Amino acid sequence: MPAISVSLKTDTLYDLERAVERTGWNKSKIAEEALKRFFSELAEDSEDARLGEEAYARFKASGEKAIPADVVYKELGL
Repeated sequence: MPAISVSLKTDTLYDLERAVERTGWNKSKIAEEALKRFFSELAEDSEDARLGEEAYARFKASGEKAIPADVVYKELGL
């Protein structure tokens, strides 16, 4: 298995060591799981951005007028 080396700030290293104590996992497993979650969230964020851009393009193409936020807030009693 390929290995990498990283440098961590003191507080992050402390959190990692506490996670080892709490979970019983080793540092490599915790780092791998954290990176998997990060990459998953990154992919989800990218997909959300793509879908938002597509929705905005459809809205612009529709010619529909936007409703100002203050009007929406007033209608909702916010």
